Formats: sequence, C-alpha cells, structure tokens
Amino acid sequence: MDIKKLLESAQRAADSGTTREWTASGVQIGRVNFGDVEARGREDTLDFIQAVRAALEDPNNQGPIAVQAPKLAAQVATPAPEPDSPKLSDEIANHLADLERRQLASDTITESRHSLRIFLAVTGDIPVSTIKVAHARAFLDAVRWWPERATIRPEFRGMSVLDIIAEGKKRQVQQPSKHTLNKHHQRLGAFLNGLVKMDLLTKNPLKALDADLDTSTDLDTGRPFTPEELSKMFEPERFRRWAKYPHRWWGAILGLYTGARVNEIAQLYLDDVRQINGVWGVFFWKSARGAKGAQKIKNKSSIRFVPLAEPVLNAGFLDFVEDMRQTGHPRLFPHLPAGTKKDGTPNGKGYGRQLSRQFAAYMKTIGIEKGTAFHSFRHTMSTTLAEAGVASMDIAMITGHTVPNQVPTLDNHYIHIAQTATLAKRVETLAKFQLEIPLPAYAKGQMFTQLRSDSFHS
Repeated sequence: MDIKKLLESAQRAADSGTTREWTASGVQIGRVNFGDVEARGREDTLDFIQAVRAALEDPNNQGPIAVQAPKLAAQVATPAPEPDSPKLSDEIANHLADLERRQLASDTITESRHSLRIFLAVTGDIPVSTIKVAHARAFLDAVRWWPERATIRPEFRGMSVLDIIAEGKKRQVQQPSKHTLNKHHQRLGAFLNGLVKMDLLTKNPLKALDADLDTSTDLDTGRPFTPEELSKMFEPERFRRWAKYPHRWWGAILGLYTGARVNEIAQLYLDDVRQINGVWGVFFWKSARGAKGAQKIKNKSSIRFVPLAEPVLNAGFLDFVEDMRQTGHPRLFPHLPAGTKKDGTPNGKGYGRQLSRQFAAYMKTIGIEKGTAFHSFRHTMSTTLAEAGVASMDIAMITGHTVPNQVPTLDNHYIHIAQTATLAKRVETLAKFQLEIPLPAYAKGQMFTQLRSDSFHS
C-alpha cells in the first residue's frame, strides 16, 4: 500500500474526529523498521503520522518503503458528517438525561451509561450522523471481551475502557452470557433509535446485524429448583440456622408458594396481608409508601392478590403477622432497607437487594450453582403448575406475568380490588402446587429478640 495514501487517509480521519482503532504490519520507512503498528484512536494515529513523516524527511534514511494494507476495527475515515451534526458524547449525555426525566429505575440508567461508555470509547467522539454498521460491530466485539464486573474490580481501577478491553483479550476472559450481550445490544439500540427519531441519524445500523442471541434454552435465564434442592434448602436445622430474621424465614417461604419477585415480597406491608371473601392472601401492588415511594411493581399485570397456600398458613404465617403488628411497624419485613443514593433518594434497587444477596449466599452453602437464586422460586411455581396441566393464563393470575389481550381500560386503570370473580380459580390453581417438602413451623413469639424497633428501616 502507498504510505503517502495511508498518511493522507489517517490525517483526514484525525482532523475530522473519525479515527478508529487500526493495525498495520511490516511498516518500514528506509532503514527505520516500525514492525507491527497498533493505533487506538486519534492520539495514536497522530503520533504515528508524526513519526512516519520524520522518517520520510530524514535525508540520511534511505531505503525501501513498505507497509501492508492496514486492518481496521472500523473504517479509518467515515463519510463526511451532516452540517451541524452533534457529537456522540453530547447525544449520549442527552439520552441519559432523558432516561432520568422519564424516572426510569436507577439500575436501568446506570446500565445504559455503561454500554454507551464502551460505545463511545471504541467509536471515538464522532458526529452522530456518521455512525455506521462498522461502529456497531466494533461495539459488539468490545463487549465480548469486557471482563465480568470490571467497573468495580480493583485491578481495573484507573484503566481506560480500551485498556480494559485489551486486558480482557489478553486474559481470554470468558464470554459474557447471551442475556448480557443482548442487554448491551438493546441499550445501544434504544440510543440509536432515539437518534433516528430525532432525524440525527438516517437509520439504526444495529438492525442490519440482527445481533440478538437466542436465550430460550439457556440456564442463565433461570431454572426451577429441583425437589432435592428444595429439601436441602428447607431442612429444619439448616434453615433455622440461616433464617435468623423474618425476611429470611418468610421471604423464602413466600417466594416458593407465591412465585413472586424478590422485590415484591421484600416491600410488603402488614396491611397487604388481607382476608377477602374468607380467603387469606397478599396484595402485590405499587404505592407511595416507604422510603420515598420505594414500593413498586414491574408492570400493570404485577398488581394482583395471591391467596396464601395451605402449607404457608399451617407453617404459622399469620402468627408471624400478628407478632409484627405488636411492634407497631407498618412493614412486614422492616429489617430490609430500601436502596438509596448518598443524597437519600431511591437508587432503584428497592427493598429486595439485601434479601436477594443473603439468599444467594445461602444457596452457595448447599451447593447450588451461581445464577440459580431467588428468582428460581418463580420458575418453580410456573413449571410445577404447567406440569400439573394448569393453563398459562391461570398461572399468570398467580405470578403476575402479562396475560395477552387483557387490556380493558377499566381493569387496567380503575379497579384496585382482589378480582373476586377469579379468586376461587386462583385458590384452585394454588391447590395444584403440590410439593413433598415439609416447611419449618414458626412458633408465635420466636423472633421476639429480632423484632426490636432499633433495627428497623422505614
């Protein structure tokens, strides 16, 4: 390849801010042998240009000039930007601000910031109108080599995004799960779709890649507990040693017999436990109660009344509820704090984070693999009922999954009752959730020491 053409192309890219990572092999200018060259963006490219020009201008440096065609992570020079096209960094900042204005969960915003930070690093701060398929490919290649939890691991502290990716390649880190890769794809896709809607980008280049991965048969999307695992989990002596606090004891039992999400259980209030038409159950819904409105749900279908199964009642749950009423605290599990930022505002993690972590640690002690944790109760409920011949719509009334085509305005927006017309059906459905696992019995007053108000959270 003509070295002068390479310099001209690289200089144009550097001047326009569109330089990408590239490598070239066998670079020799006269007697100066550069060997293999790797440039990671604009500054490296400018340094290379300066060094090559110095070698070319040296009158004492006579000899052959050779360079193989460079290999680019993306195009060295992208098409000229549209007039007044904003820079990528500015539009990323606007996108994240829009997410905050929509009051999305803090985790959602943090995860989007992480994905877009990687995209900016591998792409460079280019005009957004010049984003192409090559840039999307480079991003997907980069997240493949991102080490697990790199943003919080001490050995990566202070390193740039590109350095972390390079270190991941060097270590040949394990590929992230398909679920994680799809999440990165979805976050970048949301950002690029926003640019298209604002007429800042002609089309979303990710759509050309069809990059979503099939996760339908992957265990990282969750699996049910086996009967043997449940037997170990609720073995009386082992369970009592771990379940020292109410949220551990009853959180696990409610998780098993309601199929509810960990946050839904952790945020329950005493008045969410009610008797409707003679049936005891728990309401899962959203309210402004708690630490700055930390009680929340995933979607409209999650608002539901779930009857309490007979094994839960027989294990003494209502005795525990009465013990909690005696404390005068309104929450069912007041030992669990709501996740908050340093300024006291909710961080989006809700009340369930601590319970989730404690349960995961308990699973580790009984030999259950990482990734199979509290959410597996939900899979256990759904799978067991499906195997018993229960229809998906009836299962959804218990678990709170979205029921297709159930969108009447009255039901969705105005009726906040226990849907008594289907209550008998839900009781019948739960009766089919049969497990040969005896639950440890709760004795009224057994957690008197733990139910001290000085250890409670609002």
